Amino acid sequence: MQLKRLYDISVNPKTVLRYMQVLGLKSPIRKKRFISCTRQEMNKKARKVSQNLLARHFIATRPHEKLVTDVSYVYHKQGRLYLSVIKDLYDNSILAYNLSKFNDNQLVFENLDLVFRKDWDKSKSCLLHSDQGFQYTNKQYHKKLETFNVTVSHSRKGNCYDNACCENFFSHLKSESLELFVPENETELMQQIDDFIAWYNFDRPQLKLKGMTPIEYRQTYL
Repeated sequence: MQLKRLYDISVNPKTVLRYMQVLGLKSPIRKKRFISCTRQEMNKKARKVSQNLLARHFIATRPHEKLVTDVSYVYHKQGRLYLSVIKDLYDNSILAYNLSKFNDNQLVFENLDLVFRKDWDKSKSCLLHSDQGFQYTNKQYHKKLETFNVTVSHSRKGNCYDNACCENFFSHLKSESLELFVPENETELMQQIDDFIAWYNFDRPQLKLKGMTPIEYRQTYL
């Protein structure tokens, strides 16, 4: 898609693959990998688990109709941080993200504050889906979202594919950036993630978006 987008050159993907094989080239993008489903759990009395209302229906008809969120490790050569993101399934854009040394409620709640602000339109339905991580099943999380008329949806226990769209973004981030150029330290890691998400939203075309970037596709919504 980038050849067509930047140079107006149309090449069959099989042709590209054949030349890569001749030249001994391998793409680091979208390598197959297993998804870890392990999640921290809390006492059942302190948890509030919602039904899987998203039910793997990952297609949205308008912005903010269906959002997904998750937390993942991101590494630099001296350690790691936790990355929390909120993704809009209408155009696959990353609406908010946050980095922290700690995988705690604050990491997730600061992201919520970036999306659900005073000007949020409560008249339109919104579904926010996540796994059953402790940040997403505590009562404070539910109460915060109820304030904005946001419906909470949770993956079934131990079923990573219920939130595959969020896992998919993390996979792109790691295979296309963090595993190609491992950051030296925390500062470089944060800058690299800033750069990647800006590129992902504004400059990276997607087949599912008719060859447009997330922001370009969003702008077509009437």
